[in-house]
Amino acid sequence: MRIYCVVNRSDLELLNGQGVIASDVVRELTVFAQTQQWILMQDETDSEVLDEEILQKAADAGTQPGFVLVAQASDVHVSEQNPELGLVQVSMPIRAKDVAAFFQVDQNGELSWFGPTELPVLLDLG
Repeated sequence: MRIYCVVNRSDLELLNGQGVIASDVVRELTVFAQTQQWILMQDETDSEVLDEEILQKAADAGTQPGFVLVAQASDVHVSEQNPELGLVQVSMPIRAKDVAAFFQVDQNGELSWFGPTELPVLLDLG
């Protein structure tokens, strides 16, 4: 399952330094995913549009400026907290190899994309 995690700079520094964000830290993050109930409540069915909408939801839930980490998580480690809102809880560590992308959220809520290997660049900029 693709997850969209609201993270801060210290979370990203941890991932950059250790290659992992521990499960106890991940458990406390605000995390969104395309739950079945969330998908049913959307006007769109196009998967790319749904990806953009859930990403924006995560960006809006965090601080501005801030960050969103997009990663792959095993379904067995994802439990729904508020499925209508797409809120989930993740009970596994996020490893660098699980990351699909990073997004920097500026003060206006605009998103800038960074690939999974570009974390050092993102940290240098932010």
